This record gives sequence, C-alpha cells and structure tokens, in this order.
Amino acid sequence: MYIANAIDVVIPSFRLDEQILLRIINLTQPLEIKINFYLIADNPLLTVPDSIATLASDGSIHLVINETNLGFAETRNKGIRLGNSKWLLLLDDDIVPDDGLLMAYATAIGGRPDAIGFAGVTDFPEPLNIATKAMVIQGMTGHFSAARHHQELMWVPTANVMLNRCKMDPKLFDKRLKKGGEDIEFLLRNVQRFNDHYIGVPDAVVEHPWWDHGALQSKRIFRYGGGAAQIASLPVIKPYTFHDFTNTAETLLLLIITAPVAVAFCDVSTLLLICLIVIFSEFITSLLKVFFSTRRWSLAIAWDVLWLKNSYEFGYLLESLGTFRISGFAERIDMGFSRRNPGWFRLNKWKIIKMILILFGLVIINVF
Repeated sequence: MYIANAIDVVIPSFRLDEQILLRIINLTQPLEIKINFYLIADNPLLTVPDSIATLASDGSIHLVINETNLGFAETRNKGIRLGNSKWLLLLDDDIVPDDGLLMAYATAIGGRPDAIGFAGVTDFPEPLNIATKAMVIQGMTGHFSAARHHQELMWVPTANVMLNRCKMDPKLFDKRLKKGGEDIEFLLRNVQRFNDHYIGVPDAVVEHPWWDHGALQSKRIFRYGGGAAQIASLPVIKPYTFHDFTNTAETLLLLIITAPVAVAFCDVSTLLLICLIVIFSEFITSLLKVFFSTRRWSLAIAWDVLWLKNSYEFGYLLESLGTFRISGFAERIDMGFSRRNPGWFRLNKWKIIKMILILFGLVIINVF
C-alpha cells in the first residue's frame, strides 16, 4: 500500500544546479503531507555540490547518481520506483517554482483525492529576442501553460505534473523513446487505462527559463519532430493520428522524387522555380502569422518561425523515412487527443493562405 498523505518529488537532473535545486527543496511544505525528495543525477561525471551532498547525508533528500547516462525516461522511472507515496510530483531540474507550489497541490489533493493526477502551470519569461518571439508565435510554449486555461487535460509536459500512483500504468515511461514524446505517451496511457483526466491546478506554477538563454532551438525542435514520429506508431497514440495536406518538407520530397518524370515535361529550371515558390509561400505565410500575432512586420522573426516549423516537420519526416514507416508521410498527431480517428485533410487560415500563394505562383510561371 502507498502512503496516502505523502508526496514524492522526483527530479531527474543532468546539471545538479544547486541554486535551482535548493529552491525546490526549500519550498514551503503543507503540515498535513510529508514531502520526500528524490534527486536522480543522470551524469556520472558530475561533481556533487557540497550543499546537495550535505542534504543527502543527513537524510533530507534521496540522491542517486546513475552509473551511465540513462536519458529522461529511464531516469524518471528510476526515481519513481524509489518512493512509496501515493502522490508523485515530477519536476524538471531547471525550473524556478513559486513558493506556494506544494501548498497548491496539497489543496488540489484535498479537493480531489481520487484524481488520476494534477497538471501544473509552467510559464516562460517574456520573449527576450527574435528567437524567443518566434518560439511563442510558433506555439512551442502553449502546452506548458495549458493548465491555466483548461480544467481537464489529457497530458502536460513533465516539467510540472503530479500523478497518482494508484492510477498509473506500472510500465511507466517508455525508455525506448529517446527523442521526446515519452511524457505524452505515458500520461495519455494513464488516461486511457483509468478513463480519467488530469485536473488543472492554475496556482501550481513554475517558471521555465528559455533554453540556452534564448538561442534558436533548431536541434531541439528537430528532435521533437523525430520524437513525435516515434510515438505516432504506438498503440496509445495511433488512434489520434490522421493524414493531411503535405507540408513544405513533404512537398519538396515529392518534387525531388518526381523530378526524373517532371523534366520530361518541363526543364530543370522550372522545377527549381516551383521549389522556390513553395518555400517563398511558406515564408510569406510565416510573415503574415507574425503580423497577426504582433501587429508589426518582421522579416527576421518570420524567418525563425519558418525555420522552427520546418525543423519539426523535417524531423518528423526523416524519422519516419529512416525507420521505413511510409505511413508517417503526411501524417499528423491530434495533440488535443479530443477524439479517436480524427478527420483527414484539415484546413485552417494558414494552410489556405499558403495554398493560394502557391497556386498564384504556379499561375504566374505558367503565364510567363
């Protein structure tokens, strides 16, 4: 049996940044709930800060150092298995929590002791440069703060989420998923297994810094795209996938594949011009997206929006092709997971604008 009035706080860490970790460990604690901290260092080469070592030696925290780098999924699993509390709070090692974080979760537990879990809010600072503005416009941060706007959720990032051990798949995170998406798959698996939703707790707030001090996250987003392609074929996610109009990456691949046939009807320069029209249409669409979001024109932000979008889409496409999963071509995941077997070929204003621009460009080159 699990200890009912207790929370295990599990923090996988590659950095062991004592400034961040001490702030988490020193959070105000509810009197009626025992808090246990499990810090799992996923970097065997780290030097443990004296302050952390002291807390571990006097029993204030549980510190485990992995002998080899295991990755996020297996490291979280290791921390989860160490504890025995009914409630499990997963936090990233680079977040800055509000001091009332544990109090907010304690209140939520009191109101819904039978919940499958609780979704906290992870805020990002105000955008500080072109790259971070592009991240917000492209929707990279939306899922992190979803608990502020939704009472029930199917999943949230594991930067700040509480789970109920009594309503948790014992298989835990899928350690095969190395590129991302393991949080989506595991949390949705719990939802399906227990036919429940995570309850949003708007007062359970942490702040996540901009990755790499606000640098453009090309590799990260490319990896996320690959991670999405990995989970798309899994039984939990597959019912929420659908096929859509080809994106820029997929369209360019089709043009490359059909090039030998296309040159029989037009010269190579025309084919290259079509490729440029596709890319240019994507850029103009990104520019319009920037204007609608900020009410000003910015070529630089539009370029970063285009770059981030295509980094994700190329990551998804190359992962699918690299694993010979042809069904991954033009495949999408309905990340809202609102209903199974979603409809195919969805339109929105940005797709319509891009299609019109491409058609307009094709008409022009046909005329001239």
